[in-house]
Amino acid sequence: MRAAKRKQVSGFTWFRLGMLGAFVLAAGSLYTPYPAALVRAFRPEVPQEKVKTVYVEKKVQLPPSEPEPVSRPWNTEAVFRMPEIQLPPFPPALPEKVEPGRYTHFNSVDRGVNLSSAVHFNPGTTASRDRKLKEAYRLDVSLELMLPQAARGEELLHANPQLPEVLRSYNELMQTAHVSQWYHALYLHKQNRVRHNAATLARILDRHNFYDTDTVLEIEAPSSGRKLVWLQADMDVVSDGSDGDRLPDMPEKVKNSDYYQPSTSYRWKKLGDSPNPLLPHWQQKVEKLKKDPKAAEALRHARNVVHDLKKYSFLLAEYDPFVVIPLTFKSGDKEDFRPQLGDYVAVIVGNRVFPAIVGDYGPRFKTGEASLRLARLVNPKATPYARPVSHLGVSYLIFPGTAEAEKGPINYELMNQKVQQLLNEMGGLGEGAQFCTVQDLLAKPEPAEQASPAAQEPQPAG
Repeated sequence: MRAAKRKQVSGFTWFRLGMLGAFVLAAGSLYTPYPAALVRAFRPEVPQEKVKTVYVEKKVQLPPSEPEPVSRPWNTEAVFRMPEIQLPPFPPALPEKVEPGRYTHFNSVDRGVNLSSAVHFNPGTTASRDRKLKEAYRLDVSLELMLPQAARGEELLHANPQLPEVLRSYNELMQTAHVSQWYHALYLHKQNRVRHNAATLARILDRHNFYDTDTVLEIEAPSSGRKLVWLQADMDVVSDGSDGDRLPDMPEKVKNSDYYQPSTSYRWKKLGDSPNPLLPHWQQKVEKLKKDPKAAEALRHARNVVHDLKKYSFLLAEYDPFVVIPLTFKSGDKEDFRPQLGDYVAVIVGNRVFPAIVGDYGPRFKTGEASLRLARLVNPKATPYARPVSHLGVSYLIFPGTAEAEKGPINYELMNQKVQQLLNEMGGLGEGAQFCTVQDLLAKPEPAEQASPAAQEPQPAG
């Protein structure tokens, strides 16, 4: 009986274990594709025509795609590079002594000057002794300039190659030309001015104004004996002058300016009763300077200006064609060639010839200045602050002794005729020349009933 009971318990145990294993396998099969296959196998088949597929369009905004990183080959050096070893700098050896020497520098500075500077370290004694010596720590200024020689003949063609085409007798005139002493006097004044300003470290004459004159020649025509002073230079602009009779009113900025020069060296007694438009400003200036005990010299100058504005009339740089010559031309003993105020001038620029007169004196060290009217005839873009010609291509042919006996406003018709006549006495103009007549911009128009038909026709410009 004990044996039968043991057999019953043992059979029951194996049965339980078998059932448990089957249950585990069935549960695990749920995680495999077999259950879905069994379901599809036992599901009744639906006809294809009854199957309807519905597509629903749904807009899905995807994030912007980023470019895939470019794969690079494996670089063991870039990954496993060892950091560079920074070694401390080697300590320099301390000098046992400082050697004397010379050190030179070259640089460009203002006003067209090229600066070459040199520093000299010379042997000395001791600092306590050397600091008391003026020559121990000093500045030596050395300015190197090339002193030009006067041009003539072929050398003058470097400034304007068209001169032989403009003047028919150019070669004959150059054969009789000789360099004027006024050229040497002009550059002597330039030289002295540079020496003085360089010694005091003041404002040095710039390159443009030092090399503003190519030549000053004295010429006598072989055939007629007509004398001529040939000045070859550039052309700067002046805007001086006033005349109440011809221009009774001027812009406010001119009337109230302390820098505008109301007079020119060429002047004549007033012809009318209209006051000078600049007179009130200078009268006010006199009253203001009376209150300043330190302005005696300025007061004297202002009173002289008031006196001149009441008594004289002057050229108008904006309306009258005239040139400025240096005060240097007033000195010397060349009376036959000495230019005077009012002398006629032929101004050659390229192949164009303009008539003008000598209207003012300028600094002793400078040439090549013309009125604003003449400058605009040469170059319409010229202003009081913009010169019409910067190179030395302007020829000023001054005819000494040709000024009119009675001074007064320019007679434009007479000026045009006289300059052409004087050029003919020097051999005449060539075929390539263009003579430009100048009109009076301030001339009062004649009444229509009195004006002749010829007077109503405009004159040709060239």
